[in-house]
Amino acid sequence: MKLKTIALLVCILLMITSYAGIAPGNKTLSDGNTVPHAGETNSLIVLKAGDASTVASLLVAKGFDVLENSIQDHAVQVIVTPTELYYLQHQGFEITSITPGRPFRDIQYEQTSENPTFIPPGYSDYTEIINQMNTTASTYPALCQVYDLTTTYGVPPTYEGRHLYAMKISDNVQQDEDEPTFLIVSCHHAREIVTPVIALYAITQLTTLYGNNPEITAAVDGNEIWITPVWNPDGYEYMYNYDNWWRKNRHPYSPGIGVDLNRNYPFGWDSSGGGSPDPTDETYRGPFPASEAETQTMIAFSTDQHFTKVIDYHSSGREVLYGYCALTHPFSNFLRSEAISLSTASGYGGLARIPSADGENYEMQLAINGSYANLIETHTSFQPTYASAQTEAALVWPGILWMFQRPISLIGHIRNAITEEPLVVSIKLQEITFPNGEYFMSEPQYGRYHLFLPPGTYTLNLSLDGYYPKLQQVTVTQTSAQVLEIMMQPINTAPDTPIVNGPTKGISGESYNYTFMSSDPDGNNVFYYIDWGDGTNTSWIGPYLSGEIVTTSHSWINEDRYPIKTKAKDIIDAESGWSEPFHVEIIQLETTILLGLIRNRIESGEFITFNASRLLMLPSSQLVHTSGEIIISQNYTFGFIGQKVIIGVFKAAVLSETTGFYHQPS
Repeated sequence: MKLKTIALLVCILLMITSYAGIAPGNKTLSDGNTVPHAGETNSLIVLKAGDASTVASLLVAKGFDVLENSIQDHAVQVIVTPTELYYLQHQGFEITSITPGRPFRDIQYEQTSENPTFIPPGYSDYTEIINQMNTTASTYPALCQVYDLTTTYGVPPTYEGRHLYAMKISDNVQQDEDEPTFLIVSCHHAREIVTPVIALYAITQLTTLYGNNPEITAAVDGNEIWITPVWNPDGYEYMYNYDNWWRKNRHPYSPGIGVDLNRNYPFGWDSSGGGSPDPTDETYRGPFPASEAETQTMIAFSTDQHFTKVIDYHSSGREVLYGYCALTHPFSNFLRSEAISLSTASGYGGLARIPSADGENYEMQLAINGSYANLIETHTSFQPTYASAQTEAALVWPGILWMFQRPISLIGHIRNAITEEPLVVSIKLQEITFPNGEYFMSEPQYGRYHLFLPPGTYTLNLSLDGYYPKLQQVTVTQTSAQVLEIMMQPINTAPDTPIVNGPTKGISGESYNYTFMSSDPDGNNVFYYIDWGDGTNTSWIGPYLSGEIVTTSHSWINEDRYPIKTKAKDIIDAESGWSEPFHVEIIQLETTILLGLIRNRIESGEFITFNASRLLMLPSSQLVHTSGEIIISQNYTFGFIGQKVIIGVFKAAVLSETTGFYHQPS
């Protein structure tokens, strides 16, 4: 018996391997038969096998779209392309049921025709879903608003030219508030039409019950909530109007059509658990990471919003997915425990598992944003009756509320310690190794960060270019909701030594203006400390812009030679050295007899300056001045001063000494 089982498995392996060796597309088999053209619809088949679980694993490894919750002892359900169906039949697999794809619109029409009293009318197409969102926004304009994400983030539309939309729900919906952000996204896979119903149900609950239901009111008041019912509009419309089994988007990559959007995200894209590299496979991951407009939009959306919590709805299976497929996460046990709690709250009895692939949206949110992120497989079929879909939406709704209420282990802001401006800082856990390049960051608008951690003590290692690294120890419990505000100290260089400019001579009691200027290498504002050399100073004055010329004034009482010195500091108190002394000579005006010839007479305010030509000056250390600059006050004059002659008694002083003179007799 054991030998028979081994022989059977070998035969299956040979058949699957031979399938993989054939180039996909419209091709001829070894016996001359031609595989049907890929333009025909997909089909749901039931494949009979002695060991269905093993066969299913082999099919998945080769890129077949096996329905995980359909695997029984001797049968498994697979959705196949025309190429795959023909080949499986040709190779002798026993297929007991074939349900070809057809327009879902027709299926729904038949359901309502068979039961004319069928209420509500049924599933909506993409345009109708967007219209429902807009109608809700018009009804509750203070609570919700529809955003065209394609336009908002300047990303390309889908291959068929459609835009992606999201509903924002918040108590101050017109504002960008400093609050945790919550994302509900549905329908990455076109045929999983239960999921838009769940998203729309959540929109209805959050808007119609706001202000009446305390849990809902708290959720809306405390979060910025984003809900996007259909993330694969091209595929959804194709499913609705042509092939109800369609999964991918509609972007052609020869010889196939469409990319599995939930295998196209960069994180884990090329891992051993990533999607298929074959364009004809249902799990085709795309030619390169984020090749699709839908994926690019989600990345831009997530980078902007820095989602705190994420639910990504799929079908089917009624279980919560956590962590990674082929990659490892250091908190896998914690993630599993949290997934079980979410599953229980969602009515799924604690069923949880790791995903069947990598390169998925929620994995990216978990790895890059540090989000509390899960994928939830809903219902037991892709396309139940609409009434059953609504029942499912009501069933999982408590799980959404539970996730709103799940405490954030650690939350806060990271800011500049001097200016308090928000910072985008790298956050690492010093004791934990993340093997796949995962990282945590604070977001740019408010510097807000979030961490969901298993119970324990951690050392946060915070780093940002231009700032001193910071270590911060935290202790987390299962119910922690700790708020920790973190300030980062900039790496700083002191300002340059200031430059001083101004008059070098002056009269006692008169006020003179002096300029000071220093540049700060970091562009910080600067303060100045000025020592006037007479025992007085300004203390610290400022702040002033780096490189700004600052003017201030001072007067000296006594005749002397005074050294002005100054230094600068920045807003972080880093000080420059003292400037070189800038000397100012202060003189006093004395009652003086002046008689003689002058030249170069200049009036300036209350003073007149002139050069001596042949001038008698008493009292003076010199009797006759033949050169030099003299100053007199116009406020104290008894005599005459012309352009060339002066005679009288004045308040005067010599500004510069003469070079030729007669000595006063002793």
